[in-house]
Amino acid sequence: MERLPLYQLDQQVFDVVVIGGGAVGCASARQLAGRGFKCLLIDRSDFAAGTSSRSSRMLYSGLGYLATKHPLWQIPFRPAEMIQRLRYTAEVMRCRAELVQEMPNHLTKHTFVYPFREGDQFPPPLVNIGFKLIEGMDGWKVPLAYQRTSRDGAAEKIPLVRGLHPKVKSVGIFEEYMYAWPERICLDTALDAEQKGAIIRNYTEVTAITPQDQGWQINLKDCAPDVEAKATVQAKIVINAGGPWVDHIPDAGGELKKRVIGIKGVNVMIRLPEAYKGQGLEAFSSKGEPFYVFPWRDLHFIGPTETVFTDNPDTVQVEDHEIDYILNEANILFPELKLSRKDVQHCWCGVRPTSTIDGKQVSLPVRLSENPEKPGILTLTGSTIMLHRHASRLVAKAVESKLGLRGEAPKNVIKPDGLFFDDLTKIIREEHVVRLVDLIRRRLPDGLNPDLGHNRAEELSHLAAKILGWTENRRLEELAFFREDTLRTYRQLKVA
Repeated sequence: MERLPLYQLDQQVFDVVVIGGGAVGCASARQLAGRGFKCLLIDRSDFAAGTSSRSSRMLYSGLGYLATKHPLWQIPFRPAEMIQRLRYTAEVMRCRAELVQEMPNHLTKHTFVYPFREGDQFPPPLVNIGFKLIEGMDGWKVPLAYQRTSRDGAAEKIPLVRGLHPKVKSVGIFEEYMYAWPERICLDTALDAEQKGAIIRNYTEVTAITPQDQGWQINLKDCAPDVEAKATVQAKIVINAGGPWVDHIPDAGGELKKRVIGIKGVNVMIRLPEAYKGQGLEAFSSKGEPFYVFPWRDLHFIGPTETVFTDNPDTVQVEDHEIDYILNEANILFPELKLSRKDVQHCWCGVRPTSTIDGKQVSLPVRLSENPEKPGILTLTGSTIMLHRHASRLVAKAVESKLGLRGEAPKNVIKPDGLFFDDLTKIIREEHVVRLVDLIRRRLPDGLNPDLGHNRAEELSHLAAKILGWTENRRLEELAFFREDTLRTYRQLKVA
């Protein structure tokens, strides 16, 4: 459907307004619309332009969620923490199975290895138990096919193993999945919500939320280029699904205390030997944190960092010391590669919105909270793209508990990617394209290519200008904005 002008929303009344067009917000709108609620989904930028586009692109099996940061001997004395980790990992595995079974066209399957090294924090028997435990948490619906074997035995079939440090004497082999295109998952979910009756609108910012009889008034502002428009809508319930920005949304943020602790993750894209193509690795870093080498088409990306980020997520950037840390960890695993900054194709980072109850410590589970002083404003925290459907069901049940049942839950059907890529006119006209960067990075796969979409940017700008009625000046401005935004999102190193 074509994007509505903002004035057409003015004075409309909704059951629910969902703020945030990432994976969770899109899925929540889809759930609510499918259950018969009148729903509005808004985002101040484009759908999937925030954290959902800066994830690890990994349908992670969750071994790292079982890893504690304290010594192993303390585990028996911390039963509550371990129970929480087990429950969270079980939910992760159930969601993993759901996505593999219901949206296979959005995923790619790969062979991964776990290296067992002398002196590791976690001894091999414990890691074996961990893999077997998480494998059974989804009822073996999507097996990891985990097996431990000798280094020499694995190296015959998996070239990546040959490059590992000599201290690696054995490896675990298992199957993992990558998102072929996380942004398209969000967009297709939002478009499905629209098909089910939701109104979706990107580049729409909340400027104020004020109490009204039996609900809330939400003031909106159009953020599209060269547009000055405002509107006011009413809603019985507001869902704050702003990800790491939940505490920054006016009148729905953290007036009492923080609801999220941002965890910054940096990823570095490199080109490994051709023989390693399509193969991946999961391990723990020298700091005991999850560390991976993920295949991405002809390349690999490595990371992440795991650091607390307290500033506004708008300001997050990749720092030199973070790149050096990641490269150093990779060289510990693959010493013969001698990776340096000259091997870096580009790098990016995002902020993961982990839940917190006290504003100081991370709370693992996905959490839906309500400010007692603002009943009807619900905040969703702690979800990843893997858990977006689980999180949306929590939202829908909470809304139903307040407003009553309207209809049955929608079936989890999502159209496969690649259906309409040959119909660019349809995409530009009906998929809410506002800026050139929306088209290149989130409607088409070009933005995830090694060239980051630059090769076709000129061609696509002319097509978008023709369909959307841009002037030549606007077309050139969109090209410039796309290039600037790419530099902000994907840092490219200049090495002498």
